Amino acid sequence: MNRNNNSVIFSFALGLFLLVFFSCRKEPKATVSWAFFDFPFNEELTSVKIQSIDNWHIVGGITWESGIYVNIINQQTIRIFDSIAPKRLNFITLDDQANLYTGGYTGQFLVHPNDTLLPWVSNRLIQSFDILRDADFLNDSTGITVAGVAFKNGIIFRQGKHAQTIQMDTFPFSLRAVKMLDKDNAIAVGYGVVLKLSPSGKWKRLPLYGDFFMDVDFPSHNTGYIVGNAGSILKTTDAGATWTFLQKKNTYSKKTAFRAVHFIDNQNGFITGEHGLLWKTTDGGEHWTVGNNLPDIEFQGLDVIPDLGILVGKSGSIVTFDPHF
Repeated sequence: MNRNNNSVIFSFALGLFLLVFFSCRKEPKATVSWAFFDFPFNEELTSVKIQSIDNWHIVGGITWESGIYVNIINQQTIRIFDSIAPKRLNFITLDDQANLYTGGYTGQFLVHPNDTLLPWVSNRLIQSFDILRDADFLNDSTGITVAGVAFKNGIIFRQGKHAQTIQMDTFPFSLRAVKMLDKDNAIAVGYGVVLKLSPSGKWKRLPLYGDFFMDVDFPSHNTGYIVGNAGSILKTTDAGATWTFLQKKNTYSKKTAFRAVHFIDNQNGFITGEHGLLWKTTDGGEHWTVGNNLPDIEFQGLDVIPDLGILVGKSGSIVTFDPHF
């Protein structure tokens, strides 16, 4: 057999291998059972927290005009709709004592105690135009909030009793999300950066690049996941010391424009994002199923419990879905 024939056979075999390889990597699609919640307002909704199947907390607003809080009970009744801040709110989170925390533009930070009808307690963490992006609290004495403007001016606030700032660190890059593993360990992510907090109180930059990392979630102390706006998915199994790219991307695509990630446990997780994006894994991120029938909405927030998922986004969109797809 001559050299030309060998070259043809090799090229054919290589092409066949690449075709099979990339075909196998395509995510399977599934039909999702979903419904719009009847929300009669048009404000952008940015974050949702499911306290129980019959008690949901949602925030959002209009960027420079108002920050709203919504409490929905019994899966159908808007119990509270309140403008609680002068600018849009970007996140809402619960600690293990059912205290609520939210914040957003111009450094506005608010605390609501134990799901009572008491008013929100407001506090500006910084007197500037810095934008609070996310927070995570273990209890009313231990929390972290992150901030960032555009792609720079990142700030991390360590907070103690009554959410008062006890330490503030600044960085030359914007930060987007944070998750506490315990009182001495946390992971913060942002524009091309992943930071790890050590028990010494210092933040260390990890060698992870190539995406605007948008969200981080730890379903357990050792296992965590990060998603990026260009489509990256990362996983750790050693409490954030090292990370593996389950999917590495560095070019924006509407099919993988991730915004938020949430895992029910180490194996079962969900990702949402732009253009009605909803992905699901049942094996710790090794394989993903794509929901292919969601409305074309820029979803900003996601929360899931075993029998209920909620997505929130632009134009007052609240979508409930069955996680079993």
